[in-house]
Amino acid sequence: MIRKTAIIMMILAILLGASNVYAAAGSGDMLDNKDMIIVPFWEHAQKVIPTISFSSGIYSGQISGNSDVTKISMTVILSEKNANGTYSEVSRTSNSANSNFVTKSNTYSFVKGKTYKLTVTGQVYVGSTYENVENSITATY
Repeated sequence: MIRKTAIIMMILAILLGASNVYAAAGSGDMLDNKDMIIVPFWEHAQKVIPTISFSSGIYSGQISGNSDVTKISMTVILSEKNANGTYSEVSRTSNSANSNFVTKSNTYSFVKGKTYKLTVTGQVYVGSTYENVENSITATY
């Protein structure tokens, strides 16, 4: 009985916690394929994080790599959902750094009731070799 209650409490905590991080907890890094969840594996990148903050009018991206990473280039693309279900780019920003971490934010006048998609793409370098990384989220204001 105690074990069952503990499991229920953990599930509730996860569900309630996820509702507070509406934009940062997007499903962009996992693809649900019925009974199987596929998570991307990057050799040198650790995190690719898109974030939308409607209240402050800011969107941002962050990429962090392992300690062997020498450079990261990143582009952050904000798109708005059209009436026909497709997305059109409305803003973008980019940054690069000769380190294993890069971040960049930009402001945007979000419109209530609209759905936005934020995509972070980048290249994570170790010497002259690199890997492409990408993650995206969608959120409705």
